[in-house]
Amino acid sequence: MGASFSIHRKWKEREEKDMNDYKEFYPTPEELVNKMLDGVNLNYVKTVLEPSAGKGDIVQGLKSHAKYQNLDIDCVEINKDLRNCLKGAGYRVVGDDFLTYTTMKQYDLIVMNPPFSNGDAHLLKALKMQQRYGGAVVALVNAETIRNPYTNLRKELVQLIENANGTVEYIEHAFSDAERQTDVEIALVKVKFQEPEHISSIMDKLQKEKAVEESDPEERQHLADNDFIKAIVDQYQMEIKAGCRLIEEYKAMQPYILSSFSQKNEKSMYDYNCVLNLKIEDQKASVNGFIKKVREKYWSTLFTNPKFTGKLTSNVLEEYKSKIHELRDVEFSVFNILEVKWDMMQNVAKGIEQSIIDLFDLFCSGWFSEDMGTTIHYYNGWKTNSAYKVNKKAIARFDAFSNYRKEFDPIWSSYSYDGGCMKRLNDMEKCFNYLDNGRTSDGIGMEKILRAAVQNGQTRNIELKYFTVTFYKNGTCHIVFKDEELLKKFNLYGAQKKGWLPPSYGKKTYEEMEPEEKAVVEEFEGKAEYEKTLQNKDFYLVNENAFLIGMDEAV
Repeated sequence: MGASFSIHRKWKEREEKDMNDYKEFYPTPEELVNKMLDGVNLNYVKTVLEPSAGKGDIVQGLKSHAKYQNLDIDCVEINKDLRNCLKGAGYRVVGDDFLTYTTMKQYDLIVMNPPFSNGDAHLLKALKMQQRYGGAVVALVNAETIRNPYTNLRKELVQLIENANGTVEYIEHAFSDAERQTDVEIALVKVKFQEPEHISSIMDKLQKEKAVEESDPEERQHLADNDFIKAIVDQYQMEIKAGCRLIEEYKAMQPYILSSFSQKNEKSMYDYNCVLNLKIEDQKASVNGFIKKVREKYWSTLFTNPKFTGKLTSNVLEEYKSKIHELRDVEFSVFNILEVKWDMMQNVAKGIEQSIIDLFDLFCSGWFSEDMGTTIHYYNGWKTNSAYKVNKKAIARFDAFSNYRKEFDPIWSSYSYDGGCMKRLNDMEKCFNYLDNGRTSDGIGMEKILRAAVQNGQTRNIELKYFTVTFYKNGTCHIVFKDEELLKKFNLYGAQKKGWLPPSYGKKTYEEMEPEEKAVVEEFEGKAEYEKTLQNKDFYLVNENAFLIGMDEAV
């Protein structure tokens, strides 16, 4: 008898509650739904929650506005009859009372018309849900909820809206002609929260561990900031540690996130089929696989950083870039970076030599219809009659104009098949840098100068570090060398490497030379200039070891 009475009482209470809930049910008119969704970009919305869904008027409006999208919509409704109505219409019902509804699911949009009597509590919960993960809230509430925040709950609500730069629009008579009528003034609230910055507990812990390990963190950081190699290695090590810990944590979690309960415990971790998969590209994540990918990223970054490669010519740089895939098996450490640096130093003289010879050939190749006498000084070289050197004014095939529109852009043209204009000018400047032995200050960088020229429409007499350039639409570049002594050194180097000067050049006085040797010297530069060369051999005659010193300073 007592048990029966208790059950009857509970059902009676439930019926009364449903009746009270129904009394606060005011279906949202179509016109008001349209107003609610006005300004909401549904192209960026995938998941939606309607926490006071009623019989589905707002949900229907959503579907009409996003008819070509497959929105993932969850409904909550406290009234039993209305829940059945929603289910009958094919809508997904996930809860009865929004105020007690709990989920870790993230929604792009919460759109709601909650009960007027406790709309403040409903709206506050919706705002806090979206504040946590990012997302939008569109809600209808009694106007007094916002206009008269006399409770602590309402004060918190209004403050949250203001902090998020939300909007509030007051609407009179919104339900005067509705399915269920009321003259209550309402407030249309719209708030959008940006996705918050995610904080990694792993990285936070590593940072704290690092601080403990360092005896003087501030001083150590100061040194790192001024030591490029040390700084990038520190960054690499932090990334490796964080990634390895994440993989280890995932392995530990695998038994708890199995895709089914039928998997046998004796399976190895790598055989587990989990709901959540951690992969490196299309392979299951492993510590060694992760380390290889990160190494490759850092070695690649190193060879694109001007602090490390800024003075390397393109031929040397491309050679080392081709080795990046191999270097993923080499630890990214200070020691190994310095080993690669030393290898560069051993090969840089060869690279510079080839670049200078290539440029020498480029200037003297005779590709142009113009009178090459303005570019080349011919002379009978050692055991040959086809020798030449570059004059102060030279012409080269450096096309600075777009192939399609013939617009001046020497930087864009650098992406052409032959390396382009700026790449070749850069190689020229780097070669002259080595020949110059640091006599000429750097000044403004080449790229900045050329960008300014493009902006100003300047194609003539553009002044770079060692030369001025003038570009023509026929694809040629007229170059005027600013330092004739440096140009002489360039010509000496090119002529010697090609064997156009006698082996005794720079080793004998003019008087000690054989007549055949004297004849070459006379045609190349004359006795007086040769005497100047002998007097300043340290400058004019290249010491290959100087390249190594220059390289050491460069990286």
